[in-house]
Amino acid sequence: MLVYNDLANFFDTFEPRHHVALFYDSEESKRRVLFPFLADGLNRGRGVVYVYADETPEDIRRGLQAYGVDVEPNERAGNLIMPRYTEWYIENGKVEVLKIMNHWEEAYGRFSERGLGMRVTGEVAPFFREGKVRDLLRYEYALHKFLRTPMEAICAYGVQTIVETGYTDMIMPLIRAHGKAIFTAEGGIMILEPENIEASDVERLLEIEI
Repeated sequence: MLVYNDLANFFDTFEPRHHVALFYDSEESKRRVLFPFLADGLNRGRGVVYVYADETPEDIRRGLQAYGVDVEPNERAGNLIMPRYTEWYIENGKVEVLKIMNHWEEAYGRFSERGLGMRVTGEVAPFFREGKVRDLLRYEYALHKFLRTPMEAICAYGVQTIVETGYTDMIMPLIRAHGKAIFTAEGGIMILEPENIEASDVERLLEIEI
């Protein structure tokens, strides 16, 4: 288990095609990871995509501004893209893995034309609320195994949503579909390698029964 009290140290470890899961227990704990992650990306010359569901574009703008991002010029230049999940993940009620992968590839193409890399995050709560967790699992495994787009990605999982929708049995498979798993906690941020994670570890960290 690795513990990072300084997020910047963790962000230094990101490389293209890194695909990480974030498990958070509150909107505030999610924001403490995602907004500095994306702000750091913009500062490093990455284009940023935030596929939102629970946040709004204004929430995202305020969050990035709090971490020193001059949002308006970045958005105007196309360095910051904020599609809703219905434009990216679940279009017309359907999940099409190849279509999602194409969205990432197209975004990277636009960024790379201007000499930018790409750093992204997506809120996946709608997959749980709309009963499309099997589709989510297929997408995550495809992204982990066949990701060609050189992007740095964090997929954001709200533990409360997972519990409320009855999908706690999907936590371990979802963790194993990523390169690392981040768990937020009051004392810091814990990063675990999937191959070293047991169900008992997840139960202890999330205080739920799997």
